Amino acid sequence: MKNIQKLTIAVLLAAGLVAVACGKKADAPTAEAPAAIDGAEVYTTYACNTCHGDKGLGDGAAGASLNPKPRNFTDATWKNGTDLATVVSTIKNGIEGSGMAPYAGVIPDAEIEAVAKYVLKLGGK
Repeated sequence: MKNIQKLTIAVLLAAGLVAVACGKKADAPTAEAPAAIDGAEVYTTYACNTCHGDKGLGDGAAGASLNPKPRNFTDATWKNGTDLATVVSTIKNGIEGSGMAPYAGVIPDAEIEAVAKYVLKLGGK
């Protein structure tokens, strides 16, 4: 019992010292805003360029063996639409019958939005 009391007192003293030493309340952690995330970095981090190519032309090395071929983002015709919500949905859900896998649960939502904006930018949208 005395050991528990000693431990409790030690923990409280340590916490008090930390609070006094800091001199202020710690800021609450904040999530990174989607605008602050670099879509181009997400594009390469998750290897989108291996199929879609570095410039989004659909000419990536891994995409050469796919049928249908990966999207050329500079082509004016996009199968699933060119608005942000549709591109986000395509990245999250993939495209059945193609090499486009679903990335929901793999890529965080904020990064999906950032890469979707980047893809639209590649396509001049």
